[in-house]
Amino acid sequence: MPYLYLVGAVLTMSSMNLLSGFFNRKNNEKKDPVALYNLIYILIVFAAWTIKFLLKPDFDAGVLWYSMAFGISFALATIGMTMGMKLGSVTLTSLMIQLSTIMATIWGFFFWNAKFTLLVALGLALVVVSMWLCLYKGKEADKGVPITWKWFIFAMMGFLGNAGCTIIQRSQQIAYSGKYGDMLMMFAMTVAVAIFVFQYVRSDKTDTSTMLKTSSWIPALSGLSNVAMNVFVMLLATAPISSSIVYPVIAVGGLATVSLFSLFVFKEKLFWWQWLGIVVGAVAVALLSL
Repeated sequence: MPYLYLVGAVLTMSSMNLLSGFFNRKNNEKKDPVALYNLIYILIVFAAWTIKFLLKPDFDAGVLWYSMAFGISFALATIGMTMGMKLGSVTLTSLMIQLSTIMATIWGFFFWNAKFTLLVALGLALVVVSMWLCLYKGKEADKGVPITWKWFIFAMMGFLGNAGCTIIQRSQQIAYSGKYGDMLMMFAMTVAVAIFVFQYVRSDKTDTSTMLKTSSWIPALSGLSNVAMNVFVMLLATAPISSSIVYPVIAVGGLATVSLFSLFVFKEKLFWWQWLGIVVGAVAVALLSL
């Protein structure tokens, strides 16, 4: 059964990325599809965490600061991911977000008394190599997936936002000895809802009605995937499988699934060195997750 949880975590994590890419491609010509996607997505996630919190409420005012920071980071990560997949490669955007592991690793050296090992050094070096390979355009840039500054900015937004989520959540759990996790998430999602409502209110709603009729199930399913992924991760936390196996498998398995789906379904045209960069990045994520 634990290995089924692991497979479930991989599939649900990768499905969030793929559903975002699918929604953007399905509504590529529509006005502001990302704003609607994010709003539906966050409402599903917010509802799930609210129910979980209310089933066993616990409260500490000090956690609210962590919640605010996590909510902002979560919104940045989501906007960066959805916009990055709209403007560029689903695979490369997903990789950039996965590589945010490097920030949590570096943070750990200064604040969590993490040890600097040879594997960590190799992982950090491979992150640099992976990013260079993936972002290098070569002489035939017009034949591949466009690498633009606008895409890069949103991809880095996803990178930093995801790193912030990891650092803030772990810092809160360390500070409060593993307590108030549901409170952290519920109030964080409240902050994220406010941000995405603001984003939607300011968006062009010309095609909202059409997208609701034809595509609203996609962000709803993505939100449910987020909830399911968190459930699987929580189940794995008490399962008889080493975390040194769980987290690398989730990260690399999710990235591999997204890459294969993008290649055969989305027909993304990446250069050979970009595919090499993805492989190098997967190895780096695995090393930094050990």
